[in-house]
Amino acid sequence: MSEKKFYLRGLIRWASVAILLTLLLVGLLYRGPQLRAGYYYQKGLAAAENGDWPNAFLSFWTVYELVPEYKDVRQHLDQSLAETLPRIPEGVNLRTEIQIIRWLSNGSEFEELVQVLERCMVVIPAGEFTMGDDSGPVDARPQRRVALDAFAMDRYEVTNLQYQRFIQVTHTEPPRYWDGMQYPDGQADFPVVGVGWSQADTYCRWAGKRLPSEAEWEKACRGTDGRIYPWGGQWNPEKANVGLSGTQLWPESLEDGWKLLLTPPGAGKPGLKPVGSYPAGASFYEVLDLSGNASEWVVDWYNWDGYANLPDHNPIGLGPPWNRVLRGSSWFVQRGQESGTEKMSRCATRNSSHTFSDPRVGFRCARSIP
Repeated sequence: MSEKKFYLRGLIRWASVAILLTLLLVGLLYRGPQLRAGYYYQKGLAAAENGDWPNAFLSFWTVYELVPEYKDVRQHLDQSLAETLPRIPEGVNLRTEIQIIRWLSNGSEFEELVQVLERCMVVIPAGEFTMGDDSGPVDARPQRRVALDAFAMDRYEVTNLQYQRFIQVTHTEPPRYWDGMQYPDGQADFPVVGVGWSQADTYCRWAGKRLPSEAEWEKACRGTDGRIYPWGGQWNPEKANVGLSGTQLWPESLEDGWKLLLTPPGAGKPGLKPVGSYPAGASFYEVLDLSGNASEWVVDWYNWDGYANLPDHNPIGLGPPWNRVLRGSSWFVQRGQESGTEKMSRCATRNSSHTFSDPRVGFRCARSIP
């Protein structure tokens, strides 16, 4: 056999192998989602058989994301969701709870979504914790041990959907960035902002709850292990929606903030995000978004001279009646104020306002436990 023929045969052989491998790879890429869907489908069936409906929901949701038309997955998904909803929050882990909220919001299942959000309250047991920061501003001193009675707090900030139900019943004026009674499209599970203290207080009472005290908010944030931030002792802007990571557009004023609320979040642009978008930033008690998204009203009046004159048991600032206290950092900072974000994200940092309407400010509710 000539050297030329030998070379050609070898070339043909390797070309055939390459074509076969390419076809095999294409087949695997095509079959990959089907194979993974089949695995999670069986996993979902097994979980449902054992009555583990939260894990059944997660498995069938994964199947639906991979191959929406896979067998009867939508039927199983709906059944597992119906079985899981009554178990929220005690019988459902945080990951599953957040995924259910996303599923209901994206599917416009608003009746169920409101019920889930209203039930998602975290019990904070009675006891002492460390409040304040001796290394911080004067208004956060002195650091001391404070005792609180048991209470419950919303895991998530009050959303647009929840607030819409409230204004429809009470005829309260909607936030200025809404179109009448309608929040921006696709933002049912976004925190409502631009709400004044009196509106936040009225909403909580209407819902059978109340605004948390400043001390309750701080305990929910830092727990009993003296955390600096909700998630621990090290600053990490990736664990909160603070408008820093990858941001190219810095708002010049609060008016820029109102404009940003009307446009979907995107690369290089700060924006509100759905509640619970940063589970890695959960607090000691798994309360979410205590840093970032919306700054939050609490019930206290702000005092300039710190905590020295407040009691050590269930303290509430009763005056002077000028500004109400705000806690937590927000979804954007104005140009030139970026360096203050880390400080504002600390659990012990205080702020205040008497503004009726601010695009950075929202709230969550609490409830006393007898």
